[in-house]
Amino acid sequence: MIDGVIIKPLKKIPDDRGVIMKMQECCDPEFKGFGEIYFSTIYPGVVKGWHLHEEAVLNYTVVKGMIRLVLFDDREGSKTKGELQEIYMGDYNYCLVQIPAKVWNGFQCVGNEMAIVADLITVEHSKDVMKRLDPHKNDVIAFSWERKDR
Repeated sequence: MIDGVIIKPLKKIPDDRGVIMKMQECCDPEFKGFGEIYFSTIYPGVVKGWHLHEEAVLNYTVVKGMIRLVLFDDREGSKTKGELQEIYMGDYNYCLVQIPAKVWNGFQCVGNEMAIVADLITVEHSKDVMKRLDPHKNDVIAFSWERKDR
């Protein structure tokens, strides 16, 4: 596991009206502040990444569908520098994943339906520096997004 990454199981609270899907409260011990929250859709098989935020801490939750979230630690001085971490999250693993600033991340929709990803970040996008890498060919992260049949 990459240093500083938090994976927290979340609650779905169903009743006869529907389902409440908790994400984060300001009293949670891992709450780092609020910059903005946004939702991103992703189609099956598509990859969004790689990107890195210089200042913002990211808090991802998948409210519909499934994704494979991949993290890469390239931080100088980190005890997990050079490590990759894969997390499958969404309908079958409803959780919050908190990603520290300066950790590369990307995600791919897995399954046959579009996924909806919520991202609560600690800094407004306009006040943060974001770096990007091609998800398939770059000189920093050696990772293949191809499905691995087993």
